Amino acid sequence: MKKVIGIDIGGTKINACLIDEEGKILERKEVPTNANRGREVVLDNIKNAIYALNYKEASAIGIGTPGFIDSENGLVTFAGNIKGWTGLNLIEAVEEFVDVPVFVENDANIALIAEKWIGSCKDFNNIVMITLGTGLGGAIYTKEGGLLKGSNFQGAELGHMLLHPDGDPCTCGQNGCAESYCAGSALTKDYKNLTGKELSGQAIFDLVDSDDDARKVLDNYQKNLGFLLTSLRNIFDPEVIVIGGGVIHAKEVFWDGMISRFQEYCNKPGDVEIIPAQFLNNAGVIGAAKIAFERTTDGK
Repeated sequence: MKKVIGIDIGGTKINACLIDEEGKILERKEVPTNANRGREVVLDNIKNAIYALNYKEASAIGIGTPGFIDSENGLVTFAGNIKGWTGLNLIEAVEEFVDVPVFVENDANIALIAEKWIGSCKDFNNIVMITLGTGLGGAIYTKEGGLLKGSNFQGAELGHMLLHPDGDPCTCGQNGCAESYCAGSALTKDYKNLTGKELSGQAIFDLVDSDDDARKVLDNYQKNLGFLLTSLRNIFDPEVIVIGGGVIHAKEVFWDGMISRFQEYCNKPGDVEIIPAQFLNNAGVIGAAKIAFERTTDGK
């Protein structure tokens, strides 16, 4: 059976796996990203992760990376969270130390590809995906055109949709972005604003039964997610909105309230399904493997 390597480049770690044509993970190696140390260090870490696997069994390598990605040419046109990543031709850089084809895609697109291939939305053709973690990622798939990438490789930047004009500052330099209100980091920010205490999102979720401030933060979080989901439904008219990312580990705390808010705000909430992602930590490597299989076959 054919095998490829799927690589997910995250802000803190690089996950590399040898994967077969059914999406089964055969081997895994995780290494630190060391994103603040520059591109050469990160590339060296990628090489070490590949070489730790039985990489000679792989016929291709797929990579998911943060930023705006020209996937046809392998160029990172912009990436703010890995030092020196902007302007890098990632395909050429990795092909310096491997002798198989390399394919590159935006990390949020990769997560959706995994879910479309063998995950929660394999039976859907018009899909919006958001990932809720430290930031807020987005990806869109349509039956007619596949992944929405945009004219400048900046399509589906759903975390930077305007949610509250003149609202909280965002890491992108603007104000009021969805990421500032719906990412997991928004929980920490809101709780600190109320109490002066800095807690993780999970710690805040753990307190909702006993802490009035935690309940206020949760209610505001659910409200903002309801706003975002309503906008996504109205703009894109998808069959399904799939939600992934680390925050989904606490689904039982926030999900029902989020859905209630969406049903309150949306004109036709029954026209779309809202479901959790099937793959959390493995979405990146599985989606990266899929593009390696697909694009090798297509000759791209």
